Amino acid sequence: MSVDQAQLDELRLICTGAEEHSESGYTYILLPELCLPSGAKMKALLCPQTHSGYLTRLFLEQPMAGQNFNEHVILGQKWYTWSWQGVASSLRLAQMLVQHVRGLC
Repeated sequence: MSVDQAQLDELRLICTGAEEHSESGYTYILLPELCLPSGAKMKALLCPQTHSGYLTRLFLEQPMAGQNFNEHVILGQKWYTWSWQGVASSLRLAQMLVQHVRGLC
């Protein structure tokens, strides 16, 4: 899966420095400094395709308090994600990211 450049550029308006990566048949968008609802900033990975039983996934570099996070190793690093269903792969990348971040509120 290759990411549409216009959508990647749109995503960069929300998260500067977003870049596409691939591993084991998955496409990931590295978000070097994602602003979270708590005010924290951290590195994140957006997977705009089906991953581990979810339509799309958002992985964070650190687990957050109050959520039940699972650990994954992607791109040679540990990443953490929580159970948040229903974010469709048909959404634009920026919309997808916003829907995932809502799950952290």
